[in-house]
Amino acid sequence: MGTDPSTSAVNMYLQMWDVDNVFVVGASVFSHNFGYNLTDTVGALSYRAAEGILKYHQKGGQVV
Repeated sequence: MGTDPSTSAVNMYLQMWDVDNVFVVGASVFSHNFGYNLTDTVGALSYRAAEGILKYHQKGGQVV
């Protein structure tokens, strides 16, 4: 997850840079496994992805 397509696979809404109609929701957006449970963080990111999906639907394309 990041702000630059050359260094990250998804943007801040978990939307893939290369395929704009794919949103990746889950712990796979983290580059490594932390030493604790990420359930709350993944839940928060799910809400962020939902916001991105709504913006994508309204704009008809890339949200960032």
